[in-house]
Amino acid sequence: SMTHLYRGGRFASAANVGHTALLVDNGRIAWIGTDAQADSLDLSGTSTTHLAGSLVTPGFVDAHVHATSTGLTLLGLDLSSARSRQDVLDAVIRETRGDCGQLVLGHGWDDALWVDSTLPTAAELDFASGGRWVYLTRVDAHSALVSTALMRAVPDIIGLQGYSENGWVTQEAHHDVRELTFGSIDEVTRRRAQSAFLARATECGIVSVHEMAGPVISSADDCVQLIALAREMAGPLVYAYWGELAQNGGIEAARTIGARGTGGDLFVDGSLGSHTACLHDPYTDAPESVGREFIDVQALIEHVDGCVRAGEQTGFHAIGDAATEAVLHAYAQAAAKYGHKVIVGQRHRIEHAESLSPSSIEMCSTLGIIASMQPVFDERWGGSEGMYAQRLGRERAELLNAIGEMQASGVTVAFGSDAPVTPLDPWGAVQAAIHHRTAAQRIDLPSALDAHTRAGWHAARMDGVGGVSVGSPAHLAFWGARDPEGIPLSGSMALRTVIDGAIAWDSGELEDASC
Repeated sequence: SMTHLYRGGRFASAANVGHTALLVDNGRIAWIGTDAQADSLDLSGTSTTHLAGSLVTPGFVDAHVHATSTGLTLLGLDLSSARSRQDVLDAVIRETRGDCGQLVLGHGWDDALWVDSTLPTAAELDFASGGRWVYLTRVDAHSALVSTALMRAVPDIIGLQGYSENGWVTQEAHHDVRELTFGSIDEVTRRRAQSAFLARATECGIVSVHEMAGPVISSADDCVQLIALAREMAGPLVYAYWGELAQNGGIEAARTIGARGTGGDLFVDGSLGSHTACLHDPYTDAPESVGREFIDVQALIEHVDGCVRAGEQTGFHAIGDAATEAVLHAYAQAAAKYGHKVIVGQRHRIEHAESLSPSSIEMCSTLGIIASMQPVFDERWGGSEGMYAQRLGRERAELLNAIGEMQASGVTVAFGSDAPVTPLDPWGAVQAAIHHRTAAQRIDLPSALDAHTRAGWHAARMDGVGGVSVGSPAHLAFWGARDPEGIPLSGSMALRTVIDGAIAWDSGELEDASC
């Protein structure tokens, strides 16, 4: 039977205080109450799980992922623990001892953590890899260290912005290298990577992900394959976004692929780590630079206009204050033309939304713009000594990732990881939001859980999903170990993940019995 009783649990939500049990029937939550009340239900043909005090939460939504690159990271070289140029080279040497094919992939090096920030050169990577293609992305995924063989394979790379013969590529040069690298991965490897990603997400209690696809980041084939694989597997529900301008055929492409919207990671600027986020005032540690704007305002206006007319949800990757204001200007123009109500109803999104002035926050609130944010960015790079403070100085750095202020202003904030930039780890995001490095931006547990569950469904234009309430789809996660405040720790794996009432992941630690 499809009926399953969970009893002896603890609920995370205030609405369920005192409840310990719930009944799942036909993919939905049919009943919630106490263990004592459960005893008086007719439970013939119902299987039962004893939760032994486990925490019950809605399943998490990760509102910003890159599935294939995260999967390749899970299968490839993890460089997050590297603390020097030599560590990176040693990892490449180790990787090429086995049969790793012609391509060495790695991710996660962060020179901000190195004692000596000298990067390995292309020549050193050539030597370490025995002349293979080597592609090692920096932690923010906006630049990479690459070998000579890989650079030589990219047509006209020498003329591109961000090219450097020493092998550290950024901006357009990096985009072309990434496109060639991911384009060269065969279908079998891609499927392995996507399966690894979906499996890890389910173990983390994630029931749905928003895939940020696009011509620069992945490919149409990659996205179509991911959507098909997710339907086959008992894993997270995948909602894809296709980041291509309407005037370049983005709307048609998104519809052909089966994406939710035309946007997502449509890059208006780069990242703070790579000095390519677009700012009003120069970088403190690079006074000659205000970053880069990859799309000019006129093109933004045209794209938003086309999408609003077509009823398409849009989204933009915008990190710097100048980039965000350019996007909001385009939304304001569309609101003036088509009416505020239309804009609010379409639920447009800003991915990252790291640097918003109070007036920008107010505008997001007025126009119903969703802030799709990554709290772990603050944990990693915030604070008075962090990378943000190095780039922008302490005062400006304190204004970044204004989660508390946005929620207080009525902006819907949806949490995600931007995996592989930070790992799939919903409790890590919840912990980071509760303990934000800027005290004024901290939020409480119910708000953080809401941002990582219901708000994610809302951001994918779905209502009435993401809670633990009678009638809701049974997307649930069950948790063991907790910190002194009763919150699972960063890195926690679920005891069990349930998607549409079916068990998608089980740790084997819960006690099942059939009546």
